Amino acid sequence: MEKKINIGGGYDWKVNGWCTLDNAPFKGKLKQNQFFGKCWDSKFDDKSFNIIFTSHTLEHVPHFRLEKTISEFNRILKKEGILRIVVPSLRKAAIAYVKNNKTFFKNSKHYSDDLGIGASFVRLIVSPGSQSILFSREMDEYFGGYAHLIAFDFKMLKTFLEKWGFSEIRECSPGKSSVKEMREFQHIMINGKKYLTGQLKFNDIKISSNDDFFFYGFDKKRNDQLIVEAKKKKDIQYSVEKEFNFYSKGRDYSIIFMTKIFIFKIISKFVEQIYIILKSLKITRLFKLFFKR
Repeated sequence: MEKKINIGGGYDWKVNGWCTLDNAPFKGKLKQNQFFGKCWDSKFDDKSFNIIFTSHTLEHVPHFRLEKTISEFNRILKKEGILRIVVPSLRKAAIAYVKNNKTFFKNSKHYSDDLGIGASFVRLIVSPGSQSILFSREMDEYFGGYAHLIAFDFKMLKTFLEKWGFSEIRECSPGKSSVKEMREFQHIMINGKKYLTGQLKFNDIKISSNDDFFFYGFDKKRNDQLIVEAKKKKDIQYSVEKEFNFYSKGRDYSIIFMTKIFIFKIISKFVEQIYIILKSLKITRLFKLFFKR
């Protein structure tokens, strides 16, 4: 029996026979075939899956973990297994920016009305969010959070994939896949009724706890994406020494910095446990009193 996984699909995505992996904060109990973890450290066994699908996830991965993520895909995928990656297209966005094609950026316009099309283009590469956070060098000031951290063209992805054991790498159109199942476009299911992603604005969707709501399907039906499909040909063991030099720049392994990180992790876990206890006692307002803006 084939094993298939959607990495970064979220907890509201559901297709029969598929698993999901995500590291977004989650309230409640994970359902069957749902897993919590990082895409570069999934904890799955070697050669666990026949197919990996990941859509609009890699652009959220810090470049310090990008090659490790691709190597992790190699590790958990069986030989001859299929990997399908969907990300925003850097090349298409660059062309749209040069041609002043504002329509191309309609999905991100609300982030950059004040600054124009240039901000929309930059937002494709670096955007606000909650997946990664930025501190000052002294680690005494929190600046904010990021969503997008990098953008790709086909050559970039092809180079990474070839390096980490993939071949037969090709650029695809939305809905065009060597795997028949992955030709179905992503849509939203609400109480058994199907809505193609893009037909509804999320602000207009009113969903109660009694509604049966989930995402289903694969590629988004949009023309601003880069879609790449590849096949695993050989096992490649990961080590940081194998990474391109560019992706090692900016790392700090000094004793003082690593000590700070170690202590920070311990304190972070401690505070998290305290918060869980206070939340269960319904007295989390104490936190708000201490950290008013």
